[in-house]
Amino acid sequence: MLSEKPINPISGNISFGITADDSIKAVIGFLRINLLKFASDNKNHRILPEESTNQLLCGFLNKEAKKEPFRFQPEFIEEISSGRSPKVDFGTLSDEEKIVISDREYGEDDSFFSFEAKRLPTPGSGREREYVTGIAPKVSGGIERFKKGVHGAKIKYAAIVGYVQKETFNHWFLKINGWIDELAVIDSTGLWKTTDKLACDDINVPVFIELFSAHNRIATGATLTNIELYHFWIDLIEPVAEISESDMILH
Repeated sequence: MLSEKPINPISGNISFGITADDSIKAVIGFLRINLLKFASDNKNHRILPEESTNQLLCGFLNKEAKKEPFRFQPEFIEEISSGRSPKVDFGTLSDEEKIVISDREYGEDDSFFSFEAKRLPTPGSGREREYVTGIAPKVSGGIERFKKGVHGAKIKYAAIVGYVQKETFNHWFLKINGWIDELAVIDSTGLWKTTDKLACDDINVPVFIELFSAHNRIATGATLTNIELYHFWIDLIEPVAEISESDMILH
């Protein structure tokens, strides 16, 4: 099992939900520290497509994880035997031959902590709510995919990294929980509940924030164990260019 790393306190960290195994705590602690670094390093960069940001982030995380007993694999196929399963944006693999988490054994080719990345806002027509759910019958929502077992069917802990490119953390916190409230009212399948909403100790922090949610999961013909999601949001808002006095002079 991966040894537990000391977790540096960062404003906005949650104080609940962390009852995970030491292996999970080690990865969460690493992500807290290094997502903040990534956000700070890229704060003034231009906005990039999700796939481009994912590539930059994965390279950064693996560079920082050289001395860690785990690594990150982009576009990870979770069901490797078929080769056709949906790909999660990032898989986390142990350098050990096998580890045990919550009484489940993971081999060296198994992701024991997968995470998706989503832009906020999601670009494109009709995709506004894709952090939570897609437009049926397509299962494209971030939380939705974990709840339905499309992603992370064999794990108990996972994450969503939010690339905040417009508005504030508080704006998206209220929006996303509002969407979940609406789904809980109109959903007739029992999949969505108000208990799916995100929680956070302090939403009014800069650059990086951590949230938490816990979900029941339902797959076709089977009920999966619940899953706990860690939401790591980083501020990647492109700065507004300053207008100089010379630019304001009318010619």
